[in-house]
Amino acid sequence: MKNYDLKLNKIIYNFSLDHLEVFWTFKNKELFNKLDFDNSNYSEFDEYKIIKTEVSKYAYKIIFTKWDYSLFAYYEWISKNEKQPVWTKSYIVIYSTAFKLLEYEEILGFLEFYLYLEHTRRFDIALDLKININDLLKNYFIKPKTWREYKKSWSIETLYFWEVKNSKNKRQLIRVYNKLLDIIQKKKTFLYQDYLTNENITRVELEVRQELAKNRNYKELFDEVLLIGIFKNYLYKYTKIFEQIPWEKITLYKSKNMKLDSEDYQSLVYKVINTKQFIWYAKNIYNQGFCPVRILLLEWYIKDKTKLALWIENIEDLINKEREVKIRARENYYINNNLDYILSNLYKYGKI
Repeated sequence: MKNYDLKLNKIIYNFSLDHLEVFWTFKNKELFNKLDFDNSNYSEFDEYKIIKTEVSKYAYKIIFTKWDYSLFAYYEWISKNEKQPVWTKSYIVIYSTAFKLLEYEEILGFLEFYLYLEHTRRFDIALDLKININDLLKNYFIKPKTWREYKKSWSIETLYFWEVKNSKNKRQLIRVYNKLLDIIQKKKTFLYQDYLTNENITRVELEVRQELAKNRNYKELFDEVLLIGIFKNYLYKYTKIFEQIPWEKITLYKSKNMKLDSEDYQSLVYKVINTKQFIWYAKNIYNQGFCPVRILLLEWYIKDKTKLALWIENIEDLINKEREVKIRARENYYINNNLDYILSNLYKYGKI
């Protein structure tokens, strides 16, 4: 891998969650089942137009559309065991168009209003870079032992890292491809008009599959800091260019022996993420010449146990003495710089 100085902040065009699948069922499935589909399998559900279709290995698939774009899709599982709840393998898909057209809050609102959500089935993280795909792969990436490459006219269109088939690879897949060409081929030019104003857009996409995706609650995936940490972790082996992004790497691996309540686990995740953010901000403050600990003490963000550990009474005395020294220093500075004026006033009013 050639070592060129690539300024990542100048070529990043977009970074986001791009696809999400979650096991789920409807909160009011009876109401949904009563929907009247016409001869074309079309109906309406709240603000969405929906299409019911047949799909292999599932009872049916329902696509939720808005503004003529497919935003969500529901797969109804056929249970082979009557003792097993039917919904255990039913799942919802949030397409990339939803992430392009809707705010995160709108997507979460849809999911939580209509559905009981279970484990995450899959999610994709996408990073779009304003650089030619051949330059990016040739100079900044190391190919893994298992990879698949698609070319056209000696130009790389798509490069897959690891086995593409789910049956051979249940963890993760990396795709690097020409995003502009992909937009044109999938006839999404209207949706991505802003992309087409660029000469080059290469997408680096991490697809996290079920074996690892299940270890994260779907709500956590709407946190960009977490997404960056995951993205950096699984790209690190093949390129170091993303090390320019300040956040630390985050693994999705979870020990099989580890048993932790889901609420406690989620709380721990948030604490870890927030702590990393706090340390990053503290480093920035320190590099600017300020002491983050002193700032927290002056603002009095400190717990009683920490006060004892730091011998806080002495710190209070030191801060008070420092304040007195600063006041005296300001007074002395004023006197030294305004001595003639002070003396003239003293003579004028007969003080000396």
